[in-house]
Amino acid sequence: MAVSADARGNRAVLLREPYRLFFPGAALYALAVMAGWALWLLYLGGLGPGVPIPAIPPGWLHGHTQVWGVLQLFIFGFILTALPRQCRHPNEVPPRRWVGLIALFLLAQAGIWIGGLGGWVALAIGAGCLGALLMLGTAAGLARWLPDAGNPHQPRYALAALAISGGAALLDALAWGLSAPGLHDWAIRAGLYAEMGLALALSHRLVPMFARNAIPGYQGSQGPRFLPVLAAGIGVRLVLAASPGSGAALAGGAVDVLLAGWVLRELLRWSPATAVHRWLVGAKLVPMAWFVVGLALSGAVALGASWPDAGRAWVHAVGLGGMASLALVFSMRVSLGHAGRALDPDRALRVAFWLLQGSVLLRLLLPLWTPEGQGGMMTATHWAAWLWLAAFAIWLVRLLPRMAEHS
Repeated sequence: MAVSADARGNRAVLLREPYRLFFPGAALYALAVMAGWALWLLYLGGLGPGVPIPAIPPGWLHGHTQVWGVLQLFIFGFILTALPRQCRHPNEVPPRRWVGLIALFLLAQAGIWIGGLGGWVALAIGAGCLGALLMLGTAAGLARWLPDAGNPHQPRYALAALAISGGAALLDALAWGLSAPGLHDWAIRAGLYAEMGLALALSHRLVPMFARNAIPGYQGSQGPRFLPVLAAGIGVRLVLAASPGSGAALAGGAVDVLLAGWVLRELLRWSPATAVHRWLVGAKLVPMAWFVVGLALSGAVALGASWPDAGRAWVHAVGLGGMASLALVFSMRVSLGHAGRALDPDRALRVAFWLLQGSVLLRLLLPLWTPEGQGGMMTATHWAAWLWLAAFAIWLVRLLPRMAEHS
C-alpha cells in the first residue's frame, strides 16, 4: 500500500526521508575521523601531543573508517532515499528500519574506534564485521524491489556494488585479526572500486537527467554498454589484484588504464562543455574526472611507474577526489531540492566543494617534494586534512538547517 503524502507529513521532519539523518551523520563523522587523523599526523611530525597508539595499524583504521564509515553513511542516505523512486516501488523504506540501521551502523563505528584505541582488537573486528553485515543486509533488502522497476538495469548494478563493498569491508575486518597486509590492501581496492562502480551506476542515469532538467538544449547521452563493460572490467581487475605474480600485476595495470579510458569516454558523452553552464551539474563531473585520474594512477603504478607515496596516490584520487567530492555535490542537490530551495548552491557551499578539491591536490602533490624518508611527508600532508575539515564544516553550517525543511 502506498504511503500518502499526508501520512508522510504527519511525521517529524527528520523522519520523512533517510538522507535527513544520514547526511548530517556522515558530515559529523567526517569531521571526527579527519580531526583524529590530523592530530595523529601532527604527532608523527613532532608537532603535537602524544595520542593513543592504536592496536590496529593507524593507516588501516583510517582507511576503513573513511571508506566504510564516512563514505558509506553518505551512500546509505542517498540510496535509501533515491532507490525506491528508481524502482517505482509504491512504498518507501519504513523509518523504523533506517533509523535502526543508522543507530546500529554508528554503534559499529564506535566499536571499531573503542576496540582499536583501547587495545581490544576482538571488539574492533566484531564491530567491523557488524558494519559490513549491515551493508550486505541493506543490499539484500533493497534487491527485493528490483522486480518492481520498469528498468532494473541501473539499480541492479548499484546494489551489486554495495554488496561487493560490504564483502570487502568484512574481509578488511578479518585482516586485522590475521595481521594480513595483503588482504587489507585487496579489501581497500575492492571497497573503493565497488563504491566507484556504485557512484558511476547512479551517475550514469542521474547526471544526464539532472542536466536535461536544468540546462535548455542539453545534448548529453548515456552509453548503452557503459555499465556492463565497467562491471566486467572491475571484476577482472579485482581478480588480478588477488592473483600472485608480476604478470597479474601488469595485466591489472593494463585493465586500470582501459577502465580509465572507458570512464573518460562516458564522461565525454555527458557533454561537459554544456554541463558546466549550470554549477551544480558541472560540479558532478569533477568527481568523474577524479575517477579517471585514480584509475590512471593505479594503472601507472602497476605497470612500474614510481614516485614518492605512489602506492597511495590512486587511493586518495578515487576515495577523496572521487567519492568524497561526489558525496558533497550530490548531498547538496538532494538537500536543496527536497527542501524546496533553488538548485543553486550559495558561495559558501561552492567554496566548500573547491576546498575539498584543494585537499585532494595537496594530498597528491605534497609528497612529491617532502619524501617520507625525510620525515616530512606526514607533516606536510596534514594540511590536506585541515582543508577537508573546513569543507565539511561549511557543509554542516550551510546545509544542516535544510534537513528540517521540506518542499
